Amino acid sequence: MSINVSEVIWTIICFFTLLFVLKTFLFDPLTRHMDERQSRIDAGREEARRAQEARDEAAAAAEESWRARTGEAEAMLARRKTQDEAARACVLDEAHQQAAQAVREARLRVAQEEAEAREILSREDDRLARELAERLLSGGEQG
Repeated sequence: MSINVSEVIWTIICFFTLLFVLKTFLFDPLTRHMDERQSRIDAGREEARRAQEARDEAAAAAEESWRARTGEAEAMLARRKTQDEAARACVLDEAHQQAAQAVREARLRVAQEEAEAREILSREDDRLARELAERLLSGGEQG
């Protein structure tokens, strides 16, 4: 068992040549490809993070806008309710005034008609009393 120096040298040369070829055509492109892929993944993650932040900001803005709109709607409803109550009170007050005016007018008419009836009755009363007296007197003479 002897060591053949020329075989050892050729084996070492072949080994380093193979290493050089593998490094040049396999390891370096593979490393570059993996680095590029990692940078694309990192960029994607960063873009996703920014998109998530933008979505969160938009959701917060929408929530704030919704709250503001809700507050405005509640304030508007309160104003409308107050206006409606004031209008209702005004209409009711006007209706009460009209009803009171109608009652006053009706009482005035009743009083006028009562006065007219009393006047007519007092005129008729004198005439009826004379007529009754005449009948009584004339009935006493016939009998």
